Amino acid sequence: MEVLYHQSQKLVLDIQGLLPHIERNVGKDAASIEQTIHAKLEEITSNIQRLDILVNKELPVRRREARFKVDQLKQDRLMLQNAIHLLQHKRMLREQEEAAREELLTQTFQPNNRETSLYIDHSLQHHTALNGIHRSLDDIWETGTAVLDGLRTQKSVFKKAHRRLLDVTSMLSLSNTVMRMIERRSTQDKYLFYGLAIITCIFILVAFWYFRH
Repeated sequence: MEVLYHQSQKLVLDIQGLLPHIERNVGKDAASIEQTIHAKLEEITSNIQRLDILVNKELPVRRREARFKVDQLKQDRLMLQNAIHLLQHKRMLREQEEAAREELLTQTFQPNNRETSLYIDHSLQHHTALNGIHRSLDDIWETGTAVLDGLRTQKSVFKKAHRRLLDVTSMLSLSNTVMRMIERRSTQDKYLFYGLAIITCIFILVAFWYFRH
């Protein structure tokens, strides 16, 4: 299970390295990159399905930690999918913006032409709107990146806390075993005390009766 989990983690890192190329590349290059990313995501999904089965076969002591790792891997996959959709949308808007700019530059304008002026106004409005959307998507991307970094930090903290919890649980389990042994020994000592007390009383009564007669 550990080998499969680390293979999936490597796939996650590979996809993260390919993400910046989604927005920068167009045409065949973009299609090739997206195809590679899609294949890696499919492999991660397949690994998660196998890991879900393997978790139930782990020893009870390790099952909780194994389930935690699989859940984190599912969360990484979901964040990667959201990042891919966002970058694809940003690239589409950039392509539309460049097409609108190119069309505007190649357009032949006639002076004092009302239709031409209206067209220019409409193109400028469209260009301004695209720029605003592009800036908003940049802000969303930066926010998502910050959230992803925060989740990675939390993931590390949770792992350390989880290990400590397992250590404490092991210590508590050992302490419970010791306490049960102490209670069992205490019960045995109590019965032994009562038995010796009864035997002593009988011995005293017998001795008293013997010397009296």
